[in-house]
Amino acid sequence: MLDALRRSSDSLRDADVGELAAYVAALDPGQLRGVASNIKGIYHELLYVHGVNADGGEITAEVFGATNHPGADVQFLVEGDVIREVQLKAVASVAPIREHLSRYPEIEVLATTEVADKIDGVASSGLSNEHLIANVDHVFSGLPGDGLLHEVGEAVVTSALVSGALAAGRVLRAGSVSPDQFRSAFGDMAVGAVTATVLDALLAGVA
Repeated sequence: MLDALRRSSDSLRDADVGELAAYVAALDPGQLRGVASNIKGIYHELLYVHGVNADGGEITAEVFGATNHPGADVQFLVEGDVIREVQLKAVASVAPIREHLSRYPEIEVLATTEVADKIDGVASSGLSNEHLIANVDHVFSGLPGDGLLHEVGEAVVTSALVSGALAAGRVLRAGSVSPDQFRSAFGDMAVGAVTATVLDALLAGVA
């Protein structure tokens, strides 16, 4: 996810987590929604490429160097030779896909599961648009910044990681580990995933 954020802007290419946090925290709600939408598409591409390459087969995949490469997002290679190009669409409706096909009829589209079955000739990337949105919101909520958790929305509270954090907080309050041990172990894991605000809330009132 953080790689997707870095890839979204040349100015963020070499940004560390703190710099990414400062960038996101400076966005107003409207800008945040726009950036999140852009990040979702890039995240979709990177996840798909990772999935293709994870099986260790002779066919590998990679994103193009430029995020605005005309017509395609991902290319497939065998021993360094390009054999196929595809466009990935992380969308909830068929309209953007139809628009793409009208402009680039020769380039195959892979879409998120919600719409792949709704349009002929379009296969699924195997990834859900709904889940991509949830993951983007989740990670954005973990980048420190005043009011950022509120801007992302209440959905993050139900995420698996935050639920796990709350459970860990209960263990901590039961006295199984010390606050310093918890902060050291869980805090490291939480970079880019759980806000300092959430972490501090878990630790609040612990003896």
